[in-house]
Amino acid sequence: MQESENGKLFDASPYLKLFIDKDGRWFQNGAEIVHPQIYRQFNEMLERGPDGEYLVRMGREICRVEVEDAPFVVMRVNQDEQGRILMELNDGCSETLAPERLWIGRENIPYSRVKGDSFHARFSRPAYYQLAQFIVTDDDKEFFLLIEGCRARISTDSNNGPAA
Repeated sequence: MQESENGKLFDASPYLKLFIDKDGRWFQNGAEIVHPQIYRQFNEMLERGPDGEYLVRMGREICRVEVEDAPFVVMRVNQDEQGRILMELNDGCSETLAPERLWIGRENIPYSRVKGDSFHARFSRPAYYQLAQFIVTDDDKEFFLLIEGCRARISTDSNNGPAA
């Protein structure tokens, strides 16, 4: 148990089962969290613990969060006037896609590190199709992201995943 300034933190995990499914939906004790403000607040409170586990912290309480795949989901991909690729995440935030943060995971699903590299995000099917318009291949069947007039190789190295 971690210490806070006011003493020990209370671990609510045995009483409050939090779960994020592969589509970025949050569940509390089996019920989906559908209230927009509560959903947003849980996303904002999400952090990584010292052992890499996911948790939320509110005041002196913490609760572990089970994550099915990725804690965030890329819902849409757009290109801005400067040629940058923007990702809209399931929590309503937008981030610029950096090619070195993108990789193709198992089952050919693209992922990107997000939130200052603290988390990873799984691309939804519609976002994957939107991203595909920026992907080119060469004669060696390697894939590249064509962004801002430059080609960046897309990694298939699983080391870019959650532990990165």
